[in-house]
Amino acid sequence: MNNVCELLRKGMYEEADILSRKIVREYANDNCIDIMDNIINLVDNVTGGLGYTREEPLDESRMNYAGYYIAWPDVLSDNSKILEIGTGLGRTAFIVHYTIKPHLYLTIDNSIKMLYIALYRNPIEDYRRVLWEKDVKIVYGDALYVLRCINDTFDHVIHDGGPNPRKNRRIYSKYFFSLLKKLLRKNGSLSVFIGSYRVMQDFIYNTLIDLGFNVIETVSLPFSKARVIHAVKS
Repeated sequence: MNNVCELLRKGMYEEADILSRKIVREYANDNCIDIMDNIINLVDNVTGGLGYTREEPLDESRMNYAGYYIAWPDVLSDNSKILEIGTGLGRTAFIVHYTIKPHLYLTIDNSIKMLYIALYRNPIEDYRRVLWEKDVKIVYGDALYVLRCINDTFDHVIHDGGPNPRKNRRIYSKYFFSLLKKLLRKNGSLSVFIGSYRVMQDFIYNTLIDLGFNVIETVSLPFSKARVIHAVKS
């Protein structure tokens, strides 16, 4: 991880991406990963589900519908620099690339199994393909640590860092959002998945207000009680 961090400090995203993909590939080889029989359970455990139902698992249309609200592509334009917390299967990356042509799409995930599935065993071909686009740079690591290694500013941040913010408070803390704010340019946009637990929703909303963000809207995801906050750095 230290090597990846040093590369990020120098703005060497291509090299950090190559190293991260190498780590994922070598881990898979060393551990003889064979997860296809349990892929739904594994994706659910890591992401909490991607908008599909048990009756229709991995329904791409339904997944994209929810992913659209999380990605918030309406605020983007070609050549944008985008930072994502939580690569997952690549759903939000797909939504963004369907809408615009980014200059840089830097995405961070700390689940090596999830990255392996996304890159090499992805059940959604559209999602797999987009993660191999030239502008997509993957970073394997703990986002709380990785963010402190980046010396750059971004036009848009997508925080899709987990299905239940209550269980991953480290990346939903005021300190974490302050790191994201530093990495956003003035008037840059932020989209945050805030789950379905009302107390946590209120905490994240109030945290963004305290940090000086202009909250544009809180959107309910289709077919779900979960919500997403759209905000702008003022």
